[in-house]
Amino acid sequence: MALWQYDANMVRTQIQLKSQTYEKLKARSKGSGESISEIVRRSLDQTIESQECDQKWARALSSLGKFTSGLNNLAEKHDEHLGDRW
Repeated sequence: MALWQYDANMVRTQIQLKSQTYEKLKARSKGSGESISEIVRRSLDQTIESQECDQKWARALSSLGKFTSGLNNLAEKHDEHLGDRW
C-alpha cells in the first residue's frame, strides 16, 4: 500500500472525467491501494515529462545540418580532428 505524503506545494483543483475513466481509476485505486489523486498526479507528471523530452529531441533534431565545421572528412576522421581536445 502506497503512502501519500503531504506536499505544501500542492494546489487543490477539480477535474471532470468520463464515467468510464473514473470507474477505471476507482478499480486501479482499489487494486493498488493508491488514491485516485496519486494515480492522476503520477500519470500527469509522466505525461508532462514525456512531452518535455519529446520537445527537447525535436529541438535537437531540428538543428541537424545547420552547422558546418569546414572540414569535408570530419565524419570519417573525427578522432584525428578532435585530437587532444577531448
